[in-house]
Amino acid sequence: MQKFLEAISTFIALANQRAEHHVGYCGDEQEEILHTISHEFSDLPVGESIAVKHENDAIIGVLGADVDLGDGTAELWGPFVKEGQPAELALELWEDLTTRLGDKVHTYYGFYNQQNTLARDFMNRLGACKGSSHLIMHAFKQKGVRINSRVDELSPERHASFIKLHDEAFPDTYMSGLDILKRLDHEHKVFTVESEAGIKGYVYVAGRPNHNEGTIEFIAVDPAERHQGIGTTLTKAALAFLHDELGIQTVSMTVDAGHDQAIRLYGRAGFEVVHRMEHYTVRVTY
Repeated sequence: MQKFLEAISTFIALANQRAEHHVGYCGDEQEEILHTISHEFSDLPVGESIAVKHENDAIIGVLGADVDLGDGTAELWGPFVKEGQPAELALELWEDLTTRLGDKVHTYYGFYNQQNTLARDFMNRLGACKGSSHLIMHAFKQKGVRINSRVDELSPERHASFIKLHDEAFPDTYMSGLDILKRLDHEHKVFTVESEAGIKGYVYVAGRPNHNEGTIEFIAVDPAERHQGIGTTLTKAALAFLHDELGIQTVSMTVDAGHDQAIRLYGRAGFEVVHRMEHYTVRVTY
């Protein structure tokens, strides 16, 4: 099984390094992908969650589903199809995967680079609903960036204020304020700018220094406290922590492509656009 997973992770990594094959849910480093599919991928066994096609003992196609059994959804890793293979191979992978998963999953999500025409055609043939467009932005390690004295790490007495701000700012997101609090540790932090009345703004960051991976997951400023530079201050604090404390060279974040103000804010903090992405939803009935 280990050699099989190594072959899959190598195939995905090589494909995902190219914009025309890029899938937003996956990384592009073989070791990171191998660790994820070996230990963190899907609520189901790997054998049920990944469909693979071979030709002469070589992998020619992969489609995975990171399944959440709690709500019957899955994020699609792929389809990844070797150059020169017919587009129909993606549909064969889909048929194989969905047959294995059956009624355990009713909704699939795709997150693809705009240059990934195979994925776009695949989604269209499945009758997927196209959602919003996003930008993946990266910030690279800069010298001399330090956490501003206005910024504090979230304290227990501010938990209720944090939950209120987060849940109001992101009412339909994948992680509630309480979910974030349960994840906090030395690599997952919430930084805040506060007043006596409560939290003016916060940023939630997640680091995986073993894989040189860091992300800004959420950032929000109380509507009454905007236009004071709080967002920029929090973003720089997040970068200082991930770069300097955890030693991560490249930090990523995803932002709605139509949110011009946020894009400008992150640009001032040192982020650059590296991928333009499209989101899709496929609902399956049984």
